[in-house]
Amino acid sequence: MNPSTFFRSGRSCRAVALAAMMSGCAVTALVAEPAAAQSVITATNSTIATVETVDSTTGEVLLRAEDGDLFTLDVPLKRHALPHLSVGDRLNIRVIKTLDATLAAPDSPAPESTTSTARGYANRHPHGTLVTFKRRRVSVVSTDVKTHTLTVIDSAGTQREVVVKQKIFQPMLAQLKKDDKVDVTTMEAVSFTVLNRVVAPNVSVQQQAGAAGSTVVAPAIPAPASAGQ
Repeated sequence: MNPSTFFRSGRSCRAVALAAMMSGCAVTALVAEPAAAQSVITATNSTIATVETVDSTTGEVLLRAEDGDLFTLDVPLKRHALPHLSVGDRLNIRVIKTLDATLAAPDSPAPESTTSTARGYANRHPHGTLVTFKRRRVSVVSTDVKTHTLTVIDSAGTQREVVVKQKIFQPMLAQLKKDDKVDVTTMEAVSFTVLNRVVAPNVSVQQQAGAAGSTVVAPAIPAPASAGQ
């Protein structure tokens, strides 16, 4: 079996934008404690892209970057919480990914994946943010500290051999034992600004009605002073 990289994001930021994953996109503090939570930024990217197609049934948005590269943005069902996107829209997209590994407490419930969406304005342009946490629990089968290799089995019974490449995770690898449970979280935060649309400010002026029978009189403009006074 070819070792796969489990504690490392091997995908390009452009390859998939999972808009179904943090708040603030901040990374958990890296504390050197035994088998404590460890987190690391695995990828960041920004690009300008144009909307090619929008699938209203699945929420998938196909985009083309300035260099011609095609990639997708998967908008969750709560798409009303994001700016509406149309074919031809030009987007400024920023992506950040992090990876987190934590030794699970005995008998603790398995973690759940979550999705958050928000919309607003950036310099009067529609702006959206999508943050997805994909969480899964694996059980340790064996470890090999010398080769930085870890064998795990997931909840579906699939066993895999993985390579721990980030140095931040290697002290944790050295402390893992057979049957330990590890919660692995991959976070992807995607923010985009619709550059070709500008929202005009909504300005309304209200005049309070005066008392009955009263007349609103504009203030008199002082007459200019006469010459020689």
